[in-house]
Amino acid sequence: MKTSVHLWVSLIIAAAFYPLYSWKVVFIIVGGVLIDIDHYFWYVYKYQDLSIIKSYKFYIKNVSENNFSNVIGILLVSHTIEFLLLMLVLSLYNQFALIFTIGLLSHYVLDLIYLYFIPRRFIVNHSLIYWVFKNKIQKV
Repeated sequence: MKTSVHLWVSLIIAAAFYPLYSWKVVFIIVGGVLIDIDHYFWYVYKYQDLSIIKSYKFYIKNVSENNFSNVIGILLVSHTIEFLLLMLVLSLYNQFALIFTIGLLSHYVLDLIYLYFIPRRFIVNHSLIYWVFKNKIQKV
């Protein structure tokens, strides 16, 4: 999903929570938008290219033109169930983690809507444990 959609939804949610959390709503935007940095890290790892612009173009143009086949099975760490569980546990103890997790959940919901309507399938691995287990079996 385009970064602009994540940004707009995060801004709306942040505005709704502003009376409760004031300036801390910035962490909703961080959780809703900046967690996509793992896409960039995967791109750098896969293509040994540090260009943010090329990475963005790769995800916006190349991926959809190839019917998402060049990203099937990748691991985006901040998009895993383990990362979500970690943030949920931290949210019980820290207000910043709670606010970040609100943004993170909005990001996940938007991604699920996108996956349902555009590629109509899961593309990335949503579990670090599953990914490790699957890749260990394939290498044997």
